[in-house]
Amino acid sequence: MVRIRRFLCFVFFAVGAGCVTHAQAPADSGIAPETTLLDQLTRPPKVAAVTLSSYGHYLAAIARDVNAGSDPTADARVAVWRASEPLETADFLPYARPDVNWMAWIGEGRLLLSLREYGLVLYDAHIGRLRPLIENEGPRPFELPPVLLSALPDDPRNILLQWEDPAVPGYPAVYRVNAITGTSEKIMGAWRPIIRWWASPSGEVMMGEGYQGRRQLMFARRADGWKQITDNDYFRDAPLSVVALEPGGATAAVISGHEGNTRSLWRMDARSGAFLRQLASQEGFDIDAAIVDPVTNAVVGATYVEDGPEQLIWQPAFEGELKAAAKSLGVERAELVSRSRDGRVALFRVRHNWRPNRYFLKEAGSGPFMEIAPDPVADSLPKPQKRGIRIMLKGKRTKGLGPMHALLSEPEGGGTGKAVVLVHGGPVRRVSNSYSPTVSWLTGNGYTVLQPNFRGSSGFGEKWRRAGYARWGTDMQDDVRTAAEWMLDAGYAQQGQMCIMGGSYGGYAALLSAIKDDDIFECAISLNGVTSVAHLVKYLETRRFNLLSIPRIKGKLSFRTLERRSPLNRADLVRLPLLMLHATRDSNVPFQQGVEMVKALRALRKDYEFIVLKGSEHQLRRPQDRRTYYDASLRFLERHIGTRR
Repeated sequence: MVRIRRFLCFVFFAVGAGCVTHAQAPADSGIAPETTLLDQLTRPPKVAAVTLSSYGHYLAAIARDVNAGSDPTADARVAVWRASEPLETADFLPYARPDVNWMAWIGEGRLLLSLREYGLVLYDAHIGRLRPLIENEGPRPFELPPVLLSALPDDPRNILLQWEDPAVPGYPAVYRVNAITGTSEKIMGAWRPIIRWWASPSGEVMMGEGYQGRRQLMFARRADGWKQITDNDYFRDAPLSVVALEPGGATAAVISGHEGNTRSLWRMDARSGAFLRQLASQEGFDIDAAIVDPVTNAVVGATYVEDGPEQLIWQPAFEGELKAAAKSLGVERAELVSRSRDGRVALFRVRHNWRPNRYFLKEAGSGPFMEIAPDPVADSLPKPQKRGIRIMLKGKRTKGLGPMHALLSEPEGGGTGKAVVLVHGGPVRRVSNSYSPTVSWLTGNGYTVLQPNFRGSSGFGEKWRRAGYARWGTDMQDDVRTAAEWMLDAGYAQQGQMCIMGGSYGGYAALLSAIKDDDIFECAISLNGVTSVAHLVKYLETRRFNLLSIPRIKGKLSFRTLERRSPLNRADLVRLPLLMLHATRDSNVPFQQGVEMVKALRALRKDYEFIVLKGSEHQLRRPQDRRTYYDASLRFLERHIGTRR
């Protein structure tokens, strides 16, 4: 990691050379960051992604390695241990969190892992043995990653997987794999355009999903062969999101917005594509997932996000169990993650908006809930005051859109006048009232944080999402400014004490605010930010399924218009101090985007800092990278808005 600091390098730029130093605290900053809080927020959670084996005897998780001691830069690893014993007895496998695509129990005591560079491996918890699942002709790195279609609960020796078919490059075949011997049998070859197969819980492959250009096609298995059942324009129509095939395989649970502005959960005929019944909807918000009973595989509820995650459950016994669990745990809401096939033990999760998730085991009957790997350090984290707010939009193209949702987070002890507008990435994503280490870091150091769900964000219906298509730098940017003005007008920020910060698209918005909004912001921070929309579109054109992403950004705009909306092409207008960080292995926003922006800023003698996150990716998976980001951001903020001037 290196830092290029413009204000130390005037003489070198004059002769055409750069100025590179190792990332470290500026000697003149006078700031000593809260090391304890920095350690707590950048270290991985003690346990995450906890799963319960088929009959409840074993647990697996992405866990902080107990052998790493107090090293705050140690990454989390895959851990497996007996459910009746503490995490300290776990076997830590040689795979860190960034290595793992997914993991799942297949049969009692056998954990299957899909790894980014090592394919499929199987860990047998009974004997502590780790081995490749498939010795020959299995999935290979840099091809389509494998997908577990069914664990075949009635045939525990076998599983159903899809991975890329060597005979049809780029498209997956379906394989039955013996989890004991590792032998595999292709039971369905790949065929274009299907890229995702769907199987019933018992293992019958009944549906396939494919894409041709920007068209989403669904196929169904019938008695007379496979037939196409749907054809949707991904942007003009209402694309389907298949949640799961229901028991028996005749029906599927799908999410679709075909009957209104927001997306609902439907039961669909898996053979004809006909919508049979609306299972769940919520006015003003998209349904984002289904709740499936882990034993019966029946759909019993749905989830959506208002300020934070919410549940809609229509199965009385299931709902009663969750309410009883929440009451026993003294929390507002509990979630059932999984249950053993014999019903003996259940795994519950409790979400908090100020600390990582907690997990609990519950034996059948009246026994107590047992917390998995309690973490007193996480329990002591500061509790920012968070709440959702609504902000009226400004501008001409706001008719029929309603107010903008945003999340306001204040320090535990109340606001100080220092504030940050934190812009999310995507941009087809949204923020919610859930745990965010970044927000905890900022509020823990006295900053009030506002996170706007600007036009183009997801979760609020098609009209809101589509209002952001091809509106980078215009309507979407106006919403960010509107959010900042609300902060000032409402008294949550003092004039001269507010900065803007974001990653990916949020980094783009921060850079553009450094050009357009210097009257309300004092500085801007960009992490892996887009600096050239035009170059991003060119890059995306080289990638598969680019017609599912480019229209959201480009629409019918010309290349010249995209350049005018790019910070790189307007670097001469930058009026705020900038902190830029960019990962060298970023596959979403190439590192070169950051480099080109720095070249322009250097030539124009602008006030900036640039930190290279060597070996890091778009998402900061490594603790040391998150540590660098948090530490550098706080020092930068403190220098520019930390005290009244």
